[in-house]
Amino acid sequence: MRKLLTSLAILSTVALGAQADDSRVLASVTLADLQTLLVEEGHTILSTGDDGGVSVRAKTADGLIFNLIGTACDTEYADGCLGINIQVRYDADGNETLERINDANLMWGAVSAWYSAAGFDGNQPTVGISRYVILDRGATMGNVKDNLLNLLAIAPQAANYIWQAGEYAPGYVGEYEDDEDDVYDDW
Repeated sequence: MRKLLTSLAILSTVALGAQADDSRVLASVTLADLQTLLVEEGHTILSTGDDGGVSVRAKTADGLIFNLIGTACDTEYADGCLGINIQVRYDADGNETLERINDANLMWGAVSAWYSAAGFDGNQPTVGISRYVILDRGATMGNVKDNLLNLLAIAPQAANYIWQAGEYAPGYVGEYEDDEDDVYDDW
């Protein structure tokens, strides 16, 4: 029991320290930094190193799989990586169009939507939604977390737009359009 209480106390201290750590300035990142960020945000790490030495594949509590990839690594300017490419990748199925992918870029300027015929495995065409974070002169850990949060919020919306699903499906009727008690009807 004492061991359990000691472990809980240590975890509580680490968790409280992690909140204060959001003000830590990152001029570059390591694999450990990316792993720490994901754990602090409650995501599940699925693998590391799939897209280079400083890369992590993770999953949100809702099941959205995404990647953090260190870029411009081990240069003369830093031992770690000077950038982070945050990506959500979807298998292309032929129902996407370059026009809708380009439109998604205009609709959600905070991210980039793209298409790769070979994909990341060299076999499966991929549609991706990315956000690139440049760490030159530093960014706080909290800012990097906010960038991740924004990408994870936008990617499913952009994917729905690209594949005309959800609220972008042909004939979709919004949740308020048929509601007789809709307060917006009076406007």
